[in-house]
Order: sequence, then structure tokens, then C-alpha cells
Amino acid sequence: MKMLRFWRLLCTVLVLSLSIQLQSADAQETAVTVQLENRPVSYLRSFDSHGVIYVSVSDYASCFALPFVNNTLREKIELRLPGLRIKVTGENPYLVITDTGTNVASVYQLPVSVLFVDSVYYVPATTFVALVERLAPSGISFSPGDRLLRKGPIAPGPKFDITGIDLEEKLNGYLLTIKASRKLGDFEAFRRPDGWLFVTIADAQADMAALSRYKPVGVLRRILTFQSPTSVQLTFQLSADVVAADPFLDEKSNDLLIALHTKHEVEKAELERKQQDQMREKLELQRSQSKLDVIVIDAGHGGKDPGTIGVKGVREKDVTLGIALRLGRLIERNSNGVKVVYTRKTDTFVELDRRGQIANETSGKLFISIHCNSTERKPSSANGFEIYLLRPGKTESAIRIAEVENAAIGYETDQERYKKLTEENFILVTMRQSAFAKYSERFAEIAASDMAKHLNIQNSGVKQAGFYVLVGASMPNILVEAGYLSNRKEEEVLKSAQGQERIAEALFRGIEDYKVEYERAMSEGRSAAGQGR
Repeated sequence: MKMLRFWRLLCTVLVLSLSIQLQSADAQETAVTVQLENRPVSYLRSFDSHGVIYVSVSDYASCFALPFVNNTLREKIELRLPGLRIKVTGENPYLVITDTGTNVASVYQLPVSVLFVDSVYYVPATTFVALVERLAPSGISFSPGDRLLRKGPIAPGPKFDITGIDLEEKLNGYLLTIKASRKLGDFEAFRRPDGWLFVTIADAQADMAALSRYKPVGVLRRILTFQSPTSVQLTFQLSADVVAADPFLDEKSNDLLIALHTKHEVEKAELERKQQDQMREKLELQRSQSKLDVIVIDAGHGGKDPGTIGVKGVREKDVTLGIALRLGRLIERNSNGVKVVYTRKTDTFVELDRRGQIANETSGKLFISIHCNSTERKPSSANGFEIYLLRPGKTESAIRIAEVENAAIGYETDQERYKKLTEENFILVTMRQSAFAKYSERFAEIAASDMAKHLNIQNSGVKQAGFYVLVGASMPNILVEAGYLSNRKEEEVLKSAQGQERIAEALFRGIEDYKVEYERAMSEGRSAAGQGR
């Protein structure tokens, strides 16, 4: 009795008798009133900070005769409940709750941190009282509006948060329902490779009897339930057919739903996804094919291969690079959405077959190889530009020019690969490019026409010959002989920046005219194919 009177006396000490230095200028000292049956009114030290009522842990324990141990050096206080210990740490939102029978500990998170002022621990009253009542019910309720702790009726509510389990087969797998009587807070779920699914729900109580009555069926083989003071863990053993589990809260109820995906359904969904990806890729390919969006410009020769040499020593490799770079700049500045790829941008040697590979690797839509012509005897009166298609040569002149350009393989270390291009095999190669032949011919005609209009150079027409550089380019392709370096007058034009710019402008006009015709034809062809289906 003496001890009880001591606790009662201690509980009646007012907060105002203590000089608590609160950490927030907005916090106001206050007192929480305690009204219990057959006991005088008492008070707990407390304060109000931003609308949150904090109460002293030691005062609370004293008022309800709960043993506690205070370790001020470590800033911890331990509250003793029947079969449980609650450890509170200053300036920390986490409470450690330990079952004294099993020594199993769990963690409970407060909405705000515990305050430690003048060796006194203050906890948010509403949350703390509700937790203690859940762990050791005594009928105590707290009214934050009245700052009143009393023993009396508590707002009615469900006895259990988790009330049952259900499993339903769906078209795309199974739906596991964890039934809840209220909106659930934090939860986590993960599936181990061995088939066990762990679901932990914080601050929840489970109806163990109801859960034990559920008989596992289908892909659900076994159910284990573990209840701790602050959470419940549901453990499900699933069949090997289940390969994935996705949890989500049901918007129309309080339930926690877990979609269980079986191997068959996942494989089916993956197949459908791949089919959709393939369809998108096909459509994207069709869209990209209808656009002349990548142009590959090949400056002939380069590096250790000078090409033909003019009357005054002008090198073919320098002229072709100058025209190529100027043509590329015109396209980049004036053709929106068109990418320019160069087989070389400097004075470097690039093997003939590598030039076609570059075009293919970059998904080129048009390949233009730029060269300069020459005669065996210099100087000569031969003049004019020529445009060549990849086909076996029909005239001695065309065959000779192709031989001159193909002689560049002499600078390569591996020449064996070109020996397969016999006349018979070359015919087969050109047949494989028949899909691009129509567009190659049309571009050659348009380019020749525009060059003839805008250049003061003779148009020697569109011809055909077996140029190795065109063999590997799997797209419409042409070779342009821009003029004769063996002709003194044309050599002057070809070596000058102005002459190279004019040739590039004429070729650019040809590309622009061809682009309009090409994209229109591709679009009409795709539309016709769609109508045919």
C-alpha cells in the first residue's frame, strides 16, 4: 500500500514544477490528465508540438504501476508488460518489443522520433497508448483533444485485422486474397526460389483460428502464420508451377491481393510479348524503309592509294574527299532527318569491300561512290562526267575504267577474296542486287539530269561496269566519275574548291529530287500492299 501511495503521489506532480527545455520554439508545455476509477485525478508531464501530444514514458509507467528500467547514459528506457519488454530510445522513432518467453524481438516504428529532454523520454501519446493497449489490454483510451487518459469504452473496431484467406483460379494464373478488416499499412512480400512466399504485414493482428481452418488447395500447398506483437507473417508454400508473385492492395476493399503467375502463363505472356515486339519491329522497319534517312558517301581511294594523277599532279583521292565532304555538309544542313555516313572523312586508306560493309552496318538507304576519270595518255581531250551502275561492262571503255578503279585492291593485304568475282560469279552478285536495281537506275538518271543542268561539264550518260566497291552495298548504289583529271581544263575545275562545291551542289539536287520520288513510291507501295491484304 505504501508503494501504491508513492506512485499515486508521484503521478500528481505537475509538469509546471519542472523546467523542461523543449527543443522546438513552437512546443508548449502542457499536462495530460489521468482519470481512473477509484483514484484521484493525476497528471503526466507532456507537451504539444505542432499538434502532436507527447507524454512522458516514465510518468505513464508510474501511473499504471508498470515496472521500468531507465538507462540515461545510453538514453534508453525499458517498459515491462506481462510477457513483453518495450525498449524506447531517445531521438529514435523505433521501439524494440521483445517476447520474454521466446526472446524473439520485433521493431515498431512511431510516426515521429522519441524526444529526450532533461533525461525524460517523451513519446507520441496517441500511438503509444494504442500500442500498449494492443499488447496488454487494460481498457485505457486517450483523447488528444481533451488531453485526457481514462479507463472507459474504446471506439468499437474489429478484433482482428487479418480475417481469412482465399485462392481463386484466373485466366492468367491464380489470385491469392488475404482478407483484411481495415486498410492495411506497410507490408512486404517476396518469393524465394524454393517456392516459399513470405508476406509480412506491419501493425496487424491475425485471426489465427480462422486462418488455421483454411485448407490449402491448388498451387497453395501449405500455410504457416507467425504473430508478433507488432506484425503478422503469413508464409505460403507454393507449387513448383508458380514462378512469380506480385502483391497489390485492392482499391475496392481492404484486402491484400497477390497475383500468382504460373510457368505456363508466364511463357504464354512472354510469347505474346515477343510477337508484339516483332510486330512493332516490323512496322518500324516498314516506316524506316519508306524514308531515305541514311545516305552513305564514299570518297574514292585515300591514304596510300592516290587514285589517278592529273596532268598537273592533282591526286584523285584529294578531289573525291573534297566533293564528298561538301556533299555531306549540304545534306546535313538542308535535309532534316537525314543522316550522313562517310566511308572516310580524312586521307586514310579503306579497303574496297569494307566500304560496302560500312554502308550495310549503318543501314544505308543510298550509296554514292565518288571518283575521277582519266585516260591512259595525258593530256587528252576526253571530258565529261559519267554515272555507273553495278553490272557487267558492255563497252571496252567501261570495262577499262572499272579495271582502273578496281586496281585499288593492289594496296590491300588480302586480295584472295576478290578472286571469287569471276565473270560468272559477278553475274550472280548483280542478280542478288536486283531488288535495288530499279532504284539505282532511277537515281542514276535523276543525278545525271541534275548534274547536266547545273554543271558546265559534258554529260557522258549512265553506264554500267563491274566496280568492286559497289558489290557489297546492299542498297541502291551508283559510282560517279566527276570528270577527267587527264583533261587540263577539267583538272582545274576538279581541284578548285569552287568546282568541287558546284559538283556537290549538283549531286545534292539529284539526291533531293530522288528522295521525293523514292519516298512517294515506297509509301504507295506499302499502301497497295495493305489493301491487298
